[in-house]
Amino acid sequence: MRVDYIARKVTLDESFRQLAEKKLAKITKYFNDILDMRVEVSQERHLYRVDLFVKGKDFDIQSTTQNKELSAALQEGVDKLEIQARRAKARLKNHKPRGAELRKVQDWEVEVFESDSESVGPPQIVERSSIPIKPMTVEDAILQLEKSPDQFMVFRNATTDRINVLYRRSDKHLGLITPEL
Repeated sequence: MRVDYIARKVTLDESFRQLAEKKLAKITKYFNDILDMRVEVSQERHLYRVDLFVKGKDFDIQSTTQNKELSAALQEGVDKLEIQARRAKARLKNHKPRGAELRKVQDWEVEVFESDSESVGPPQIVERSSIPIKPMTVEDAILQLEKSPDQFMVFRNATTDRINVLYRRSDKHLGLITPEL
């Protein structure tokens, strides 16, 4: 791992460089393909400013911190970089490549029907039945539908005097259709 150092208005000794490399080693556990790491240190009055940049194949992360002590500013910057590295790694893991979706589409089985097997023309009515429409409340209709094996019930709502349809939904709840006039 190669780290570039840029110092403005401050001199960096070898102990700071070793500390920075030790701290930045935390970031390398998240990514294998780090291309460039850069540490910029500057002093403005009584504060040390540390800018950290990490550039990789699929990501760029950076942090800026200020503190009265140089090592504390470095530690805060590395902590911020580590949070960003975790987020970037999660984004890279959750990203699904587009090629995988295309391969799934190609693996579908396709059945071809011959034109003779398909019915030609408009849909036909196969079954007819008459339903007596009784006036009842919605609660009574719910009780009747729970007793019957049917998927729906047509009734006249006793309170509004309109035709309603009560039906079973796929989520095991009931639905009510009330026509608008």
